[in-house]
Amino acid sequence: MIVHYSRDINSAASILSSKELWLTRVGSMSEQDDILFYMNEFNRLHYTQDLIATFKQALKLMVTTPNLNQKQFFTHTFLAAQLRKVAYQNGVSLGGSLTDLIKQHSFVASFNETEAAAPDAANGEIAFEFESNPLTAPRGFQLLFNKVHYTDAEKVKKLKADNDDDMTQFMDGIAQENTTFTNILAAYISKLEKQQLAYTNVIHDVISGLMEDNRGQEEAYTPLDLYSQKDTVDMVNFIHSFIVEDFTTTFRKETGQKLPTKNEIKQILDQNPDMAKSTWIDLRSLLVKDSASSQENEVRALLLPQNKKQFGQQKKHYPLAFNTDKLRRIVISPNCENRAEWKAKLEDVLITNKYANVTVE
Repeated sequence: MIVHYSRDINSAASILSSKELWLTRVGSMSEQDDILFYMNEFNRLHYTQDLIATFKQALKLMVTTPNLNQKQFFTHTFLAAQLRKVAYQNGVSLGGSLTDLIKQHSFVASFNETEAAAPDAANGEIAFEFESNPLTAPRGFQLLFNKVHYTDAEKVKKLKADNDDDMTQFMDGIAQENTTFTNILAAYISKLEKQQLAYTNVIHDVISGLMEDNRGQEEAYTPLDLYSQKDTVDMVNFIHSFIVEDFTTTFRKETGQKLPTKNEIKQILDQNPDMAKSTWIDLRSLLVKDSASSQENEVRALLLPQNKKQFGQQKKHYPLAFNTDKLRRIVISPNCENRAEWKAKLEDVLITNKYANVTVE
């Protein structure tokens, strides 16, 4: 069973009358950091990959270019990497652009996978019990409706372990043992690759756990591999294209460069087709929480845009129609002071709006 909670009788009656559930814009939620926490953690992987690619290209040039002023080139590469680090820390990255998109243009609602036997004030005193996912995405959106995966907190610590990328401190230390700039750079690349491997292993485990949690109930939950549904592919490709353009434009503004043209953006996307898979990894991180919250058994409904026509919506809530045939019963907390009054009101609303086979307990 899938349960959605309401805190007051007027909201509950409105849900039944309108036959809509309200999803909240992520950026307007007080708990948005909770939703975006693992996305920010996963973004460390992409930052490390970016640094490795930058330094490997620099090392190749240093080794193969005759008469190169290695000290000058090394210093230039080092400063460019430091600028990239500062940009990353300030949210000027693909992950930063994705976070902004999620905040401004995506909506979320929380359910629980449990029987609504005893609602309480913490979740809401009125529980709507559905037999499975009652929601369908409106035109221009893709709905992810999935169980939250509660990952071991120790796995997150591994993401942060050995995350000291103080390039100045590392390179000053290694310079005492290695006299050439190529040796210094090669040693730092090796350090970054070990970090990247650790991040990759942890993220692989988390994503595998998320997908395993959501297998076996095809009717209720959205398939979480990229190619099961065309709508999912369209959504990921759109979001990825948007954040590449947004990040590239923002980064060039920050560094005083000429803004990219549409052809340049298309070239970047064509030359890096696998980058969209990283965006899909980040999007799935929205369905991950810390194991300390595992008793919640949360199921999260995420409404994600598929095109720019859905942008610019400043409203805090998005009403989404639900399938009334999926509603089985409404349970009011036994501790509710107005239980009898609320029960009578909800039964009246059910009759008025012609709900069939729905009980109020």
